Amino acid sequence: MQLFQKSAWFALGLISTSIFVSIQSIDEFHQVGKAQISPKKNTLRVALFPYIPDTADDKYNKLLQRIETEFEKKNPSIDLVLKPLTDDDGFYELDTLKKWLTESPANNGYDLVEIDTLLLGDLVKSNVIQAWNVPQTQPDWHPAGRSAVTLNKRIYGIPHWLCGHFIFSRDQSVVKAKSITELIFALDQVNPNTPNVAGDLRGSWNLPALYIDAWADTYGLDKVASAISPNLDQVVIQKFKAFSQECVTNGKNPCLDETYHNDFDLSAKDFAEGKVDAFFGYSERLNFILKQGANTRDVKIASAPFGLGKHPILFVDAFVLRKDCNKTCQKAAASFAAYMNAPQTQEWILMSQDAGKKAIPRYLLPATLSAFQTPKVKQDPYYKVLKSEITNGLPYPNSGFPAIRRQMNNSILKELQ
Repeated sequence: MQLFQKSAWFALGLISTSIFVSIQSIDEFHQVGKAQISPKKNTLRVALFPYIPDTADDKYNKLLQRIETEFEKKNPSIDLVLKPLTDDDGFYELDTLKKWLTESPANNGYDLVEIDTLLLGDLVKSNVIQAWNVPQTQPDWHPAGRSAVTLNKRIYGIPHWLCGHFIFSRDQSVVKAKSITELIFALDQVNPNTPNVAGDLRGSWNLPALYIDAWADTYGLDKVASAISPNLDQVVIQKFKAFSQECVTNGKNPCLDETYHNDFDLSAKDFAEGKVDAFFGYSERLNFILKQGANTRDVKIASAPFGLGKHPILFVDAFVLRKDCNKTCQKAAASFAAYMNAPQTQEWILMSQDAGKKAIPRYLLPATLSAFQTPKVKQDPYYKVLKSEITNGLPYPNSGFPAIRRQMNNSILKELQ
């Protein structure tokens, strides 16, 4: 009897063990199956252009987090890695851009980099980027964006942001000026007790770009590439010099002596506080001015006329692809560019919704026409003006500028000082 019981228990134990092993094997099989069925995520590394208002004052954390979360939700097969946004990161250094576009993505390289198209020609010449397949979204691109990303009849970028020089004033006559002569006259009439204008006229990128803007305002946009030259046009420089003198106060010129150049926010702050009659700078500086408490009903804005006429010329920021980005990488990059330029994405970024519903809009200029038609952007009175002001704008040349900018800067400074 005892032998029978032991045999029975032994047999039952074998059966139980077999069942357990079988269940465990089935479970392991399913786990392996899941691993084989679950697609491996493709990593896309992106360096976004950093010079935009940090409306949440959190080093862009909420902005980047929302972009990553939304994009990955729409594209679950892609692991998006965004470069942190910092101001001193080399986006205007060709060697740095080349490194990002050639280093392995596993070693601080990037598949997609957002550049200022002033540098596009140099990157194409360096053979570190590739042309895009013809994007279907081209009809939505602002003409300035379409022109800026095209080189040798090939499209090397997806335009994202535009940027231009604007004049800010509380006086309607200033923003209605259609030439540098009208602008100076209006400034001289506004308030004799305060300096006429504030802004930054220094920097080997900034000053030559302002001169090219003045050239375009004088001679038009068709042949603006000829403005990139060490031989300055005397008609342009004479009027530009007259404008620069509008900054003079108490015998000093803070626009030229680096006072405003060394303190990025000071000139805009002086305007916001009513210490100067007008301010010149990019449209997104309006975000800072309004943050300082300036009344939205008082501040007016228009494209700045620096020459004999008014022909807005625009910077363009665009997404470029590294040379060895394969088909999988290209597909992921195209999906990201499409997400960033989607009207819904543009709307929440432009209106600073990452910083809360009551945040001040960034007043960046989108490179897509559809962004201006989104409900919140369309209702904003400043965006109505900005859209109108850049309608006929064309881009800065995408070749030739980086190599000669320092020489141009030195020549212009010599004329102005």
